[in-house]
Amino acid sequence: MKIFITGITSGIGRSLAERLLDAGHEVWGTTRDVSRVAPRSRLHPVTLDLNDLTSIRRGFADASVESGGFDVLVNNAGEVLNAPFEELADDGLRQQFETFFFGPAELIRLALPGMRARRSGLIINITSLAVQFPIPFNAGYNCAKAALAAASEGLRLELLGTGIRVVDIQPGDVKTEILRRTRNVETAVCAAYEPNLSRARIAESKKEGAAIDVQRVAALVLKLLDAPSPPPRVVIGNAFEQWIAPLGARLLPRRAIEWGQRLTYDLRIDRS
Repeated sequence: MKIFITGITSGIGRSLAERLLDAGHEVWGTTRDVSRVAPRSRLHPVTLDLNDLTSIRRGFADASVESGGFDVLVNNAGEVLNAPFEELADDGLRQQFETFFFGPAELIRLALPGMRARRSGLIINITSLAVQFPIPFNAGYNCAKAALAAASEGLRLELLGTGIRVVDIQPGDVKTEILRRTRNVETAVCAAYEPNLSRARIAESKKEGAAIDVQRVAALVLKLLDAPSPPPRVVIGNAFEQWIAPLGARLLPRRAIEWGQRLTYDLRIDRS
């Protein structure tokens, strides 16, 4: 298969690209710096910035000409901006939505005509369990991932009968570089949210100990390639994230979910 993946320099994207190449597929993978991509047979690095519409269109067009069209699109890339919602303002929210929603949405629009013409294709949007359990002080990430998850479900309905499959993968904590690459904003506004802001950041970093190996996500994607009727949404994570948390989200009142989130991120009302 000919597969287009965003963000192959690290984390899920890199692991997935390697597994796909090992399985004999041909991969076009995006990065903002192609010098960071080690050469491999059947791997085609694509210079692309998800925050630049011109870059998206040029990168996908060039890759499409080279490939002759893609069987699979995997929207994966992104980096997190950690700050109180108040501090994100327009620029921070816009940047996160460009990375996690508007960029992937444009790639979907670009991929669909070719897939419709061939009456086959697979679109995989890697969102996050944060869609169901928002992470405090990651509002831009939460909202943009939720938008992409909703778009995925809507697309499935719109594409009925076209032969195009759409899957939303919602990983919990995965052992990648995303925590180390998270941009923690430090301003006077951020200081007003202390000590809960620091507590939440520390709690998030500690969760890495229970995170699943990135290879599990890659293995799931490989399994979905040949699934004739994949599920709309797949949650993957440790046992709690994959089975217990989604069940709780369906059965428990949101106040109970909020209480659990407060415990998870060590958030306290007295802030002492």
